[in-house]
Formats: sequence, structure tokens, C-alpha cells
Amino acid sequence: MLFFVRFDVTQPANVSNESLVETWIREAEAAIGAMDAGVVPHMWKVAGQRVVLAIIDLPTAEDLDRALGGLPIIREMGPGVKTEALPIYDYRTYAADLNSGAHGGSS
Repeated sequence: MLFFVRFDVTQPANVSNESLVETWIREAEAAIGAMDAGVVPHMWKVAGQRVVLAIIDLPTAEDLDRALGGLPIIREMGPGVKTEALPIYDYRTYAADLNSGAHGGSS
């Protein structure tokens, strides 16, 4: 199951820049490991913002929840990180469904 996940990182007032960078280094190591394992087929950092976008491939929503909960940036920054996860699927599947009448059209 594919998920589009957005991470918005806000530096808490009690977290120094040095501490934020140290946490982000640990997070980057975990992210690269997940990319190498194929769990994260795509990941991008938004230029000029503390925003990361990722495509995550896990069997279930529960697995996504568990994976996100174990990330260094989530564990260490807590409420300083907001995530938004959207289940997604290939547009070709949707187009085929449209053509078959699955979305209310005539077949």
C-alpha cells in the first residue's frame, strides 16, 4: 500500500539548532536505510523549508503508524513534527476504473 507523507518540522523553543541538526542527521540515516530497503521509494526535501515529502510503501495503515512512531525525528521532536499521510494508488488504475464504469459512468 502506498502512502504520500508530508513531514513539517517546527523547531521547538527548547531545542537548540545544534540539537535539531543532530536529530535530523539521525533521521536522515534512518530515511536512507528505508530508501535502500525499498520501503521509501521516493523522498524529497522542499528547498528553503523544513518540509520533507515521501512515498512510503507498507502493507497497512497500521504499519505506517508504527513506522512513523519509530522515527528519530518523531521520537525526539514530538509535537515539533506534524505529519500528513494520504493513501494513494496509480492513476492508471483509476483511469481503467473510469473506463469500466466503476465510478458511475456507463460502461
